[in-house]
Amino acid sequence: MYDQARFFTVTADHVDGAPASINERQEALEEVHEEFVASEESGTAGTVDDEPPNTEARDQPLELEDEDLLEKARSASNGEKFDRLWRGSTAGYDSQSEADMALCCLLAFWTGGDRTRIDRLFRQSGLMREK
Repeated sequence: MYDQARFFTVTADHVDGAPASINERQEALEEVHEEFVASEESGTAGTVDDEPPNTEARDQPLELEDEDLLEKARSASNGEKFDRLWRGSTAGYDSQSEADMALCCLLAFWTGGDRTRIDRLFRQSGLMREK
């Protein structure tokens, strides 16, 4: 677990010897986070350099059509960053993967975490490439 400036990649490849199922363990995860990651002084994890989008910009229902959702994202306080990533710019990121993750995080916010929609939208972005 990291408390800032890290990312990871998930694949569908199964590691031999690892369990085949994925189980919900939110409480255990929170306990580990509290014990090993959260700041002892404040009781919260460290902050990430990028500030999250302004939640006031997401007051509309998530049932927006894709183009309307993208326009809302572009109009947010960090809309310029979103638009650069959407168009495929990796400027300001040390790697393509970091830019990918940044766009996915923004899409996760705007889609309410809808994985299918995040994937569909990312595939339309300028960051999409063969891997």
